[in-house]
Amino acid sequence: MVSRKVFQGRCLSRVFSAMVIAVLSAVPTLAGDVIGDVTEPDIIAPQSSTQDASAFYLGVSGGYASGGSDEFGLRTAGGLFSIGDVSPNGAYGGIRGGWRGILPARVGRDFVYGVEVGYDFGTLDDSSSTVIMGIPVTAGSSISDVLSVRLRSGLRNRNSSILYFGTIGYVQGDIMTSASITGGGAFQVQDRRNGFSASLGAEHQLNKNWSITGEIEYVQFESRTIDLGGGFSTKSTPSFTGLRFGLNYTF
Repeated sequence: MVSRKVFQGRCLSRVFSAMVIAVLSAVPTLAGDVIGDVTEPDIIAPQSSTQDASAFYLGVSGGYASGGSDEFGLRTAGGLFSIGDVSPNGAYGGIRGGWRGILPARVGRDFVYGVEVGYDFGTLDDSSSTVIMGIPVTAGSSISDVLSVRLRSGLRNRNSSILYFGTIGYVQGDIMTSASITGGGAFQVQDRRNGFSASLGAEHQLNKNWSITGEIEYVQFESRTIDLGGGFSTKSTPSFTGLRFGLNYTF
């Protein structure tokens, strides 16, 4: 006769075997269910931090100019007399428009290049006075209505929010040269003159369309001998250094 303990042991063994068989039978089904329910996640391409800079833009700007000393010498039949330094200065404003393109750089920064056309209004002027043989003499020079064509290029920072640029260009402006002699009359000549410009600056992108700029620029006009009439002449070489800020809208 089988004892109760042996009988209980056989029963537990059969139950355990049945559980193992049931689990092993369910494994393929569970595996199939898991594999069937799993879906590949959507692959999201990383957004490039480089904004395409190939575009046209329009802008406005304003600044203040100083420096650019021009020594004014008045030549007469009696010789050459120094009147003093004339440094055209003052506030000016302008409008501009241009195009820029982009070349991706291997160093992780984009190279931006382009051309810009501008017109600046406002008058930069200065005068100087002295006494020659007891006679007060005043000389002056002014710059106005400056047209410019500039080549513009530079590098963007890694997240493309700031462009560090430099420019070099051709300028043309109205130059007024004047002299007055107490008791001897006043002389004044205006001519249209060519020159060149160079600048260094930065442009900060506010959003997709708007950006602000700041730059320091140097403008030099060609040297020219001006016949003031009445036997008076002078050599004029006007120039100035300006600090300019602006706002651009990119299309």
